[in-house]
Amino acid sequence: MMEVFSPDFLFRNAVVGGWIVCVLCSVLGVYVALRRMVLLGVALPQAGAAGIALVFLVTHHVHGDGGGAHWIALAGSLGATFAALALLVIGSRGSRTPVEWRIGGLFAVASATTLLTVALNPTGDLEMTSLLRGELLAISNRDLAVLSVVAALVLFVFALFRREILLVSFDAEFARTIGRNPARYDALLYLLLGVGISVGVMTAGPMVVFGFLVLPALAALRLTSHLAVTFLVAAGIATLCSLGGFEVSYRADLPAGPVYVLLAAAVWVVAGATARARRRMATAVGLLALASLALPLSGCGLLRTPDERMAEPTERGSLPELAGAIAVLPFRNETGQPLRLASANPLDEFSRAIGRGADATSLTVLDLLRVRAAQELARRGYDVASLEAVSAAVKLPPSDSQAALAQARAGGLAGPVLIGTLKQFTRNADDLLHVRLELALVDSASGAVVWQGSARRPVAVPAAFTLAEVAQDAAPAIFAEAFASH
Repeated sequence: MMEVFSPDFLFRNAVVGGWIVCVLCSVLGVYVALRRMVLLGVALPQAGAAGIALVFLVTHHVHGDGGGAHWIALAGSLGATFAALALLVIGSRGSRTPVEWRIGGLFAVASATTLLTVALNPTGDLEMTSLLRGELLAISNRDLAVLSVVAALVLFVFALFRREILLVSFDAEFARTIGRNPARYDALLYLLLGVGISVGVMTAGPMVVFGFLVLPALAALRLTSHLAVTFLVAAGIATLCSLGGFEVSYRADLPAGPVYVLLAAAVWVVAGATARARRRMATAVGLLALASLALPLSGCGLLRTPDERMAEPTERGSLPELAGAIAVLPFRNETGQPLRLASANPLDEFSRAIGRGADATSLTVLDLLRVRAAQELARRGYDVASLEAVSAAVKLPPSDSQAALAQARAGGLAGPVLIGTLKQFTRNADDLLHVRLELALVDSASGAVVWQGSARRPVAVPAAFTLAEVAQDAAPAIFAEAFASH
């Protein structure tokens, strides 16, 4: 192994350069997988290849040659990659079509552009075949030095801002409330991806870049649930597949790139089988443990599932006796914050962060608390009207009890209604959620407010990371106080 890294080894640049590209892509690929950007990982390398092909056509440059045209080709890869990203973000502005459609269209256009430029270039077949196959033998000492510096900078910046990138990736709204600009860190992530993909495509080709953006990360995520360990496992898989792949390709006289990718795919298959076997073993052990406890604990109520425990009845507290199904109307937000829950679509999140997205259909903390209020009322023995039916009848949160009564009657709701107003929902540096939620029950027959309750005590949420987790963790304490359970 030390001989491979020796300056005297003929294929040292190929081995080291391929290893750097694979490790860099595998680390960035963890976020590609977690943010469900896999299709983006297909389209961007192809866009980078199209940019290189265009430069090859204009300059008559051959892949592997040095000189200024080589750096122009690298600039073409960078320019095409970032242009594709910009088009995707701009295209998501006010668009109702799924982002996958736009990414698919981008991939088709980039692929067609690459093929057409190759057809127009007299030496295009040779140079682009070499690039697409992932031939690494043409890496020069200067290329290796540039690749090493760029990869080190990308990984350093990524490690430096990993917490901020993680936060804005999964809850941009919460990040904004604690002073983190989602647009800035989303742009940083896309910048790192763009630079890594562009340099990787120029060095190893789009196939290797896409394969290692996806496969090591998917394998690592099947083997571990700890994020820091996932990065290390992904990098380890990339190291194993690149160094082992070179050995296989060298002895079998095969192109290195496809061998690297197939080895990574094999590791992914093995990781998936291992994860399934581990889950089955855990299930079997759990069933045996439950069976051994079933006899002595039968009748004690300890073997109920979490969902069943959630549905257990509890005391009504200060709530009165009421006839008819309670309609939980949309809660009113008076906090001055949107409290929007993060979308699973990273491009939508980035568009919203820069002020180009629409929040009309986004779920909020108010929606989550409303669902939890309905569940808590059901636990206390009340009939609760379907939230879907109530939402169809009452579109907007009522401003007061009389407005709630009028909206309910106009929507055909006959039973009592629950209205809620959220006036504060702020988490501080001590992991305390300061909340103020006011609730009221209105009798639809008399129009009178028959009950009022509120939650005002701070709630500890030390394990919550996203805004949705904060609301979920705090909800039991909020409604226990509001409904005055004992």
